[in-house]
Amino acid sequence: MIQKIHIWLRSWIMSATLLAVASNYAYSQAADQMQVKGQVTNDAGEALKGVSVMIKGARNGVQTDSNGNFTIQAAPTATLLFTYIGFNSQEIKVNPSGVIHVKMSGTNVLDQVVVVGYGTAKKKDLTGGLAVVGKEQLGMVSTSNLMDRLVGQVAGFSITTGEAAPGASQSLLIRGENSISANNSPLIILDGIPYSGSLADIDPNNVENLSILKDASASAIYGSRAANGVILIQTKRGALGRAQVNYKGLIGMAEPMQRINVMGPNEYIHFQQDIARIRQGYTGALLDPIAGDIISVTERGNYAKGITNNWQDYVFRKALTMDHQLSISGGTENTKYMAALAALDQEGVVYNSKLSRLNITTNVDQTFNKWLTTGIGLQYTRKSDGGITPNLEHAIKQSPYGSYKDESGKYVPEPMEYSLIVNPMRNVNAIQDRYNNNFFLSGYANILLPIEGLSLRSNFGYNYRNGFTGTYYGRNTFEGRDQGTQAGGSASINNSNYNDYTWENLLKYERQIGDHRFDVTGLFSMQKTKSWSTGQSGAGFVTDDTEYFMIGSASRLVSNSASLSESAMLSYMGRINYAYKGKYLLTLTGRTDGASVFGINNKYAFFPVAAAAWQIGEERFLKDNVRWLDMLKIRLSYGANGNQAITPYRTLDRLYSNVKYIWGDDGTAVTTAYLAGDGVGNPNLKWETTYSTNLGLDFQLFNNRFGGTIDAYLSKTKDLLMTRTVPIMNGYNRIWDNIGATQNKGIEVTLNSANVKGENFQWNTTAVFSLNRDKIVELRGDGIDDIANNWFIGQPLRVFYDYKMIGVWQNGETITVDGAAPGAAKLYDRDGNGKIETSDRVVIGSKNPRYTASLANRFSYKNFYASALITGVFGVWRDDHMANLGAWTFGITNYVHDANYWTPENSNATIVSPGYLNPLGHGYYKKVSYVQVKNITFGYKLPQKIAKKVGVNGIDINASINNLNTISNIREVLNYDNSWMASYPTARSYMFGLNINF
Repeated sequence: MIQKIHIWLRSWIMSATLLAVASNYAYSQAADQMQVKGQVTNDAGEALKGVSVMIKGARNGVQTDSNGNFTIQAAPTATLLFTYIGFNSQEIKVNPSGVIHVKMSGTNVLDQVVVVGYGTAKKKDLTGGLAVVGKEQLGMVSTSNLMDRLVGQVAGFSITTGEAAPGASQSLLIRGENSISANNSPLIILDGIPYSGSLADIDPNNVENLSILKDASASAIYGSRAANGVILIQTKRGALGRAQVNYKGLIGMAEPMQRINVMGPNEYIHFQQDIARIRQGYTGALLDPIAGDIISVTERGNYAKGITNNWQDYVFRKALTMDHQLSISGGTENTKYMAALAALDQEGVVYNSKLSRLNITTNVDQTFNKWLTTGIGLQYTRKSDGGITPNLEHAIKQSPYGSYKDESGKYVPEPMEYSLIVNPMRNVNAIQDRYNNNFFLSGYANILLPIEGLSLRSNFGYNYRNGFTGTYYGRNTFEGRDQGTQAGGSASINNSNYNDYTWENLLKYERQIGDHRFDVTGLFSMQKTKSWSTGQSGAGFVTDDTEYFMIGSASRLVSNSASLSESAMLSYMGRINYAYKGKYLLTLTGRTDGASVFGINNKYAFFPVAAAAWQIGEERFLKDNVRWLDMLKIRLSYGANGNQAITPYRTLDRLYSNVKYIWGDDGTAVTTAYLAGDGVGNPNLKWETTYSTNLGLDFQLFNNRFGGTIDAYLSKTKDLLMTRTVPIMNGYNRIWDNIGATQNKGIEVTLNSANVKGENFQWNTTAVFSLNRDKIVELRGDGIDDIANNWFIGQPLRVFYDYKMIGVWQNGETITVDGAAPGAAKLYDRDGNGKIETSDRVVIGSKNPRYTASLANRFSYKNFYASALITGVFGVWRDDHMANLGAWTFGITNYVHDANYWTPENSNATIVSPGYLNPLGHGYYKKVSYVQVKNITFGYKLPQKIAKKVGVNGIDINASINNLNTISNIREVLNYDNSWMASYPTARSYMFGLNINF
């Protein structure tokens, strides 16, 4: 199948290339024309890519390349029209030399056209709070994951990479969390259509721009699910001009950004001696590594022979990445097209992890006449990322004297003879194939109706995804080994399928009457989703040769499963935008949504929003007196958005059938159905609603050399969708309900400055700061906390609640708590009664950061350019695994190098004694901050004269480092975004890039 696809793609590329050559040939054959060429730059002398260059009164046109250069065939008497979004258009007559250099100027910041809900708008006319991410920001980080390129660059937009494996999805939050139990993820709109797939499936090179809608006004037009914000993604489309072919390639090497620095062989032996003498009271010969009993028999043998293993060398590796994209775009006044093919092969820095991704993208826009324009976009992704990876925790904690392989080359299942810490590689020889296909279709028809300013637009989207995972543990793995008389081999197959369709119809009316400008939009939308899956598993096979393809021949543990889930939505929306003299702006939006996940009594809800803005900088008292003020706008919005992100069928009673019963002494096991503790539905479930207020300030100063945005917001969420505990005498103990309320507030600041704006040298800086505070206002209406779920009124939504460790009891210190001893954890005695009881537990801190920040710098000198991005997370509470000595080592495993743990000789320790057994089972926590050097890039654009000599229009070469280093008050973790110290590590990558324009 893959070979057929590759053959088809080669044919497609060849045909597209021939079409481009033919188009170019046709252009060059025009009679009585001359070649006109030149370069387009801005006021600072920077090349402008994508400027439209047209022959006035004709359909001929081209676009400038990455160096701002253009070449066009035109008559000697022709006039060229230069247009670019945000800049003043220019008309220039062709001169006899055939060379035209153009410098474009204008308020490119103020007049920038941005994508908003169901349309576009000039940035200066916005009333809602949103952030726009353009090509410059998307190009700051050279990774193949779209969201990796945005980490820390957008105020209020949190991207957490808890699992850093290739192709893994991130957790996304806009302005923190509002809901306790329901989903807090933002709504994603891809080319105008709601998209529920993984953003890791999207090729970042195909993205033109993103808009992050944050406040109620900006996101209200999407109503449902918009309480968590909206991400609008716009892919690249064709443009007027000759066919342009572009190649983008990345090749690089990656390694773990850092490893866990564990004890070496000698330090490990000393640590085991400390454990034995403190915990068991061993002395003398009992502490000898060979004669004593401090390590296992296998470890003693390896110690005597001087055999050691660095286990992290086995599970981690240097990994190669290759990413290639070939695209072609162009068009006439009537037809514009873009097509791209991308292939990614990425090895993970953990053994056996990998990602192969194939992306095919096509966008076509067709203008039939003055009143009808249509477009269609196709995106197909084929992704493979299977492989059984080693257990990283076991590699980190493994003894340096543990055995790795036996004499026959097989992995030793238990290197230390303990089943608690096993060989991390013992199952890596398993067969696992995992494939995912993602097909996304978007189309539109735009009709200009006979009434001036009235138009109708119909959008349609369809998404189909399927996934397959086939796994077989053969006899060369621990999981699939022969066990006595039982045959080995274990197999499983899982198939998942998903589809959805969206159909939207919009009626829009736009008019300008004197100083009054307004547009009215009405919407009708419907959406339906369906997901289903099947699975099979079994164990005991005659041979390993059949792998997972003959599960039916399994001799035992055969099981089958299947599931189905469907949902639907129906929506109506109306929006009015009004502006007076371009200074006073008003937006009114109302949307009604109906969702099938709610009960018959409350399927529909109405969400109104109002927003206003004042271009105070346009008032005469400022405009005529404050020359350094270019723009000052105040925004205010208030409104409601809804959240329905719960699992379908919560309103219905649900029977479970995963238990088998035997009826009678000689009966056979049969499947039965029963009502589980959470199986009762609630027909009164309704929308969770967030009411938000946003106050914003936009400004540009000193001829647009310095500017930014400041937003302050307050959100209150009521009718929380959450599980309520009820007395078990009802026959069930949990039920979904609308109870409780939360509050969320914060400040966001984005500052942009052009520090140096010379003819040859430019230096621009962007600083971003976000602060967010959330808390639970009410739970069940009785003012009582929910301790079982760690939910406390007046406290943040996600907290650690436990005994608070305030130090380590030391020798000679007066111990004021019963049962404590030197080396034990000193716990906070809340009531001061000399006893540590459950009533002494306190809220330790929030699992969400106090604030985040980033700093981006971009430099250019003639054809050279460079950039650097630093991001920071501050004041987030995490589990302190290094301090949790007992849970880390269990008294038998390796530990962290140079750990300051308590012994009778080390009385000033900060970590408890190896003999401390933690009878209360409390955790260890630390307030963490970390700053990461996210990316450093250096590049060079070859002069066009040199590029022309090798037959291309432009060549751009660059080198970059991603995740260079992290500075933090903690060290022994693999991924700072994950609270678990043995999570998949963040990769440091060294990339070399090449961009060629044909």
